[in-house]
Amino acid sequence: MFAHDADNGSVQDFEHLLRSYDFSDLLDEIASADPPAYLRRVFAEGLAAPRVSWQLVQQLAACAIVLDAVANARSYPELEPELIADWRAHHYAALCALRPAAAASLERALSSAAVLAEPSASAELKDLEQRVAA
Repeated sequence: MFAHDADNGSVQDFEHLLRSYDFSDLLDEIASADPPAYLRRVFAEGLAAPRVSWQLVQQLAACAIVLDAVANARSYPELEPELIADWRAHHYAALCALRPAAAASLERALSSAAVLAEPSASAELKDLEQRVAA
C-alpha cells in the first residue's frame, strides 16, 4: 500500500532553503486543518501567485517535505513521526494525488528571483522537486 523508500532524509538536507523556518508551526497548521486540503491550497497558491516570494518558496518546500514524508514514506527525523504516520494511514491516497501539483509549484518556484539569487537553495529546491515527483 505505501511506497517504500530506504533513502531517508533530513530537513538539514535543505539548510539553505529552510533556514529559520519553523516546522512545528506548519505541522500545527496542517493538523488543525484537513491535511490534503491544506497542502492542495498551498501548492495551488504556489502555482497561481503573481510573484513567488521567499516566504512562499519556504512554505512550498516545507509542505513538499511533509508530502514526501507521507507519500514516499521517507523519514525526516525533524518531523513528528507519529503525526506523519497518522497522516500516512488516513490520507495516503489523497496526498499521493498531490504530487504533480507539488512538483509543478516547486518547478515554478525554481524560476523565482528569490531562489535564483540563492544558488545553494536552488539546488536544494531542485532535489526536493525530484523527490516529490518520484
